[in-house]
Amino acid sequence: MYRFVGVEVSDGVGWVVLRRVERLNALNSEFLEEVLRALDELEGRGDVRVIAITGEGRVFSAGADLSEVASAGSPEEAGRLFASIARLARRMLYVDKPLILALNGDAYGGGAELIWAADIVVSVESAKLVWAEARWGYNTPILPVVGPSVLGPSRTAMLAMTLEPLTAKEAHHIGLIARLAPDQKALREEVQRIAKSIMENSPQAIKSIKRLLRLAKLTPLLELGFSELERLARGSEAREAARAFVEKRRPEYKW
Repeated sequence: MYRFVGVEVSDGVGWVVLRRVERLNALNSEFLEEVLRALDELEGRGDVRVIAITGEGRVFSAGADLSEVASAGSPEEAGRLFASIARLARRMLYVDKPLILALNGDAYGGGAELIWAADIVVSVESAKLVWAEARWGYNTPILPVVGPSVLGPSRTAMLAMTLEPLTAKEAHHIGLIARLAPDQKALREEVQRIAKSIMENSPQAIKSIKRLLRLAKLTPLLELGFSELERLARGSEAREAARAFVEKRRPEYKW
């Protein structure tokens, strides 16, 4: 049923497990469609009260699979992958059940952007977040919108415009990550513990909290960020960057 995604249910928690390990869970179109389908499946199941997304291997996600962009036959085709990434972020925001993102390892680019679409983020202590989109000709659609209220405007700009990493420990200190775990086994246990605590509370109250959390993120600027992402993905700089990625060289830009 799924090629790149595992779907598991344990004690009321529905797990979406990213399993494109050989490509560091890089997001291509087929992979994204499977994640979206898995979310739909788990949201429709009566035995699932909380949904968690995690990955296998040492990296949660390396972000967009630029090899797909490099092989695109037209600017429009190149933009479709990023339209799908935006669709996944939107879908995560609209999941009615509590959504936990469990970082089993590093998250880059689009993988790091997904943390903003979750309700609760937990992580292994060794993970780091890198918003690398600008290196490859794209913008970070969510970070500049939601980030300033958490990170401050200056830190947000630095993370969005450079390859400066944010460690999981730093992210936990400022409240971006709720809990840290020493390893992947403990990470799963912590997610199950948090989910159990959620499930002891009023379902209607949880739904109300979810609506408020969603509305706090859904601003017109967020949609502008997504549209800018798709526009940049169709541009010449992004296509040059995708070719550079495949050729294992640094992109060449004209300032």
